[in-house]
Amino acid sequence: MSEEPISETSSSSSFVPVDQVHVQDAIQVIDENKKFNNAILDYVSKTSSANVGHNYHIVAVFGSQSTGKSTLLNNLFNTNFDVMNEHSRQQTTKGIWLAYSPGVSSTSGHVSTKSNILVMDVEGTDGRERGEDQDFERKAALFALSTSEVLILNIWENQVGLYQGANLGLLKTVFEVNMTLFGKSKLNSNNDHKVLLLIVIRDHVGATPVESLAETVTEDLKKIWDSLSKPGELGHLKFEDFFDLDFHALNHKILQPKEFSEGIGKLGDRLVKENGLFKPEYHHNIPVEGWTLYAEKCWEQIENNKDLDLPTQQILVAQFKCDEIVEQTYQDFLKKFNELFKEVEKDPSYDDIGAVFADLKSDVLEEYDHAAAKYNKSVYEQKRLKLESLVHSKFKELFDLYAKQLVDTTTASFRSELAALKGKDFVQQCQALSTRAISVINSSLGLISLNGVFAYDDTIEQVKKEIATTIAKQQKIELDSIVNKATKRLSTNLSKTIQFELNDPSDSTWDNTLKQFDSFVNEFTSRYDGDFGLNTSAKDNEEAIKKFKFKSWNSFYELIHKFIYKERVLDILQTRFDDKFRYDANGLPRLYQDARELETNFAIAKEHALAVLPILTIAKLSDDSEIVPGMDIFNPKLRSQYLNIKASQSDDEDDDAGEEESHSFADIINELEKAQILSKFKKEVDAKFVETKRSIVQHVTQIPYYVYLIIITLGWNEFMAVIRNPFTFALAIVLGASIYILYTLNLLKPAIAVGQRLIDDIVVIAKEKLREVLIDDHEIQARNLDKMTGKVKHANFDDEIEMTTVQPTVKDEGDDGTE
Repeated sequence: MSEEPISETSSSSSFVPVDQVHVQDAIQVIDENKKFNNAILDYVSKTSSANVGHNYHIVAVFGSQSTGKSTLLNNLFNTNFDVMNEHSRQQTTKGIWLAYSPGVSSTSGHVSTKSNILVMDVEGTDGRERGEDQDFERKAALFALSTSEVLILNIWENQVGLYQGANLGLLKTVFEVNMTLFGKSKLNSNNDHKVLLLIVIRDHVGATPVESLAETVTEDLKKIWDSLSKPGELGHLKFEDFFDLDFHALNHKILQPKEFSEGIGKLGDRLVKENGLFKPEYHHNIPVEGWTLYAEKCWEQIENNKDLDLPTQQILVAQFKCDEIVEQTYQDFLKKFNELFKEVEKDPSYDDIGAVFADLKSDVLEEYDHAAAKYNKSVYEQKRLKLESLVHSKFKELFDLYAKQLVDTTTASFRSELAALKGKDFVQQCQALSTRAISVINSSLGLISLNGVFAYDDTIEQVKKEIATTIAKQQKIELDSIVNKATKRLSTNLSKTIQFELNDPSDSTWDNTLKQFDSFVNEFTSRYDGDFGLNTSAKDNEEAIKKFKFKSWNSFYELIHKFIYKERVLDILQTRFDDKFRYDANGLPRLYQDARELETNFAIAKEHALAVLPILTIAKLSDDSEIVPGMDIFNPKLRSQYLNIKASQSDDEDDDAGEEESHSFADIINELEKAQILSKFKKEVDAKFVETKRSIVQHVTQIPYYVYLIIITLGWNEFMAVIRNPFTFALAIVLGASIYILYTLNLLKPAIAVGQRLIDDIVVIAKEKLREVLIDDHEIQARNLDKMTGKVKHANFDDEIEMTTVQPTVKDEGDDGTE
């Protein structure tokens, strides 16, 4: 609120005070611009007697402009309010003014009252200066009603019985808003506060009795009250609960000056008389300091109340007609719009759509302007904005659909083109693609935005974020691709190195392998040197290097176990044994003639083979240190992070490997497998040793020549009998030829072994059949039935096959030993 200084004189005042010593100038409480003056309390303190406290009364006047309100107050309360110039009729009081009354005019002269009387002069209603703008009139009347004890309604006699002339329409609005704002306080049984409505009938000629005029005004006011729209809880309240009525008539001031002065005096008598017009229930029961604050808060509440902002008749007509025009033009617009845009095109021309938008908007606004421009300008412009908003809302629906379609297609195209780069010039191409995508969306949406009416900055920002997210995902894909390809190349090259070293294991096998591994890793790290050409962050690059190293060590570990396992180790040992045992230094096959030589070479070959077993069971360098990976490849979290192996899967792998086995990169063959290899290797080489030794024994123990002469002499007859018989002779030739062929092919011994095996099987089967016939054993019969039906347990069947396979060999060895 703006503060107004206390004026020395009321503006343009022509009234000469009756007593220059006591008459005080008025202060403007609320100016014509509805600003409240915060200097009221200072004015009251300077003009009133000391310690006012509760000893004060507030009187306000309300009525039509130029009806003599200020004149009435000046004559009755000896105030100094501005009055109208007699030479012209125009607005005199602007806003609301407050003055201190030094004394009340009565029939006995000017009487100084015991109480301090503050008088408010309210701007008149129905003035030509404000015209149809009744906003301030309503608010000023409500302010006077809510802050005063006595509200003087100043009306002419000829205005009684009129609705607008007596300001009844204005009073109805004021009463209704007053009840809404302050009516709930009446629900308190202790609240008996009222306002005295003192109707002063001016220019009373006496033809109509005052009582009759009072009855008419009372009836009109109560009729207004009954027609009010009251809230439910206030519906039972009556007019008398809020107001008291009193009447006083004054003669014409110009035509009957003496009677007018007498009427003023009589009214003054009623004011100064004890138990007169001022009653305790009219007082607000707050000190004057509180009243000034109360008045300010009342004005704030009144000023912010929308129920007082009622339109004029001209504005009402303009609103009604403009609403009709808006509705009609909008419906015409909708028909054209629906005909032009039946569905969203998949490949639209945004330039054409923008042009159609502009044409439709221009047409509908021109149609509205042609029909509505003749009405109130403010209403016309307000409704034009409403129509424009409706049109924009319809366009916005289509704009959003095309924007979504454009964003979806553009981002999808961006993703496919980005994926097609496959890492080639990734940064430059990525920047070009993103710039082009954003430019396409920006330019296309600009064409259909009605020159910026539809903001699409949020859409552009969303697209930028989506593109950034897509780029980040593709960067990760490209980074993973680089790491995976490098890991695959390392695995391929390292597998060749390991296989080459396994052909001839030595103490430097793992040194050579680790050297090659480090070479591959260093080649990768030095090639990229923390920058993969993808515009990734240093953190992502560092993480990619870690991932490559982890996967490289993991591949190293897997390749070791891929090429070195129990059967492969046994095969390597046997190969190395055969190289020393069966071949000499020149690579020629050995033919042993001496058992001592056999035993010596057997020991050398066996030692040569077993010398590489420690190399193949644990990955140790030549300095006897184990290979330790640069990263813990057995850590479940790291395996989950770099190999996408969940912790549960890692635990399952650990369970499969054995709960008691601890992870160690260098451990290849555990002790149990090592023992199995040694056992099986011993059996195999021992069998070869026995077989070789048997051939030496057979060669040494030859039959004497004379034995053949004895056989020929004693068996001559049998020999001739065979020759003379064609069947036996042919059979002998076939048998001899078969033996010769087997001998030349070095298959004679295997044939003898097969024959022996066949004979043994025949003997076993014969014994079994004989046992079935001679022994009545239920268990045997049950087993036979199972065999007949095919219900043989796999474990037993495998054991039988294994025993069947092993027993003849053992038997042969025993036989050889016996020989």
